[in-house]
Amino acid sequence: MLRTILLTCIALLLATTAIANDGGKYYGDNPPKQADILPGYSPESVRDRLDATPLQPIEGIWEYPDEMMTVVVERFTSPQFSHKLKYRIVLIDSEDLSLLPGTVIGYVAESADNSKFELWLYSEQDGINLLGPGKCVATLNGDGTSLIFKRSSLKTRVRFNLTRFLPKLFRFISVSPYIDKEELPVGFSKIYPAFDDNESLHHEIRYL
Repeated sequence: MLRTILLTCIALLLATTAIANDGGKYYGDNPPKQADILPGYSPESVRDRLDATPLQPIEGIWEYPDEMMTVVVERFTSPQFSHKLKYRIVLIDSEDLSLLPGTVIGYVAESADNSKFELWLYSEQDGINLLGPGKCVATLNGDGTSLIFKRSSLKTRVRFNLTRFLPKLFRFISVSPYIDKEELPVGFSKIYPAFDDNESLHHEIRYL
């Protein structure tokens, strides 16, 4: 409980500082170079917010087993961003205790194919801060329970004085920003909401 209160206070302070220092910058179609840290991202509060609104298939709470973290993919709007960036990926829990709940680890844009998405995921870690968003393509499977990253499409810049964030995903990036190596799939597995009796995800928007 004490750790949760402390992390919440730190997140609030960082969010306030980021807003003060940002000066209302417009990011357009690109995410900020440094990730935001948002308050109010406990498992309970996130579930309550998800339960209060109809969801698109990509929305929900996901496990990232390769990196031992839990995240939420949620819709968001901001005058600082283009409408192209329709979703953000926010950390709820992580085995790495240096990462604060509420840290935005990436952003998502839709495409003409409703099963494929353009993702920006932060690739570098400097203490509690995430930096250096890299772009990749992700595919949502037919039942909406997994989101697989295409590592061969990743492009990012490498700075050697920082710790690699999401190392299982970005481990093949060296001096060259292009990857030509294929291995086992890396991605998210949905844990909430689950399927209902009609074999559709609870609270998901259904189209006739």
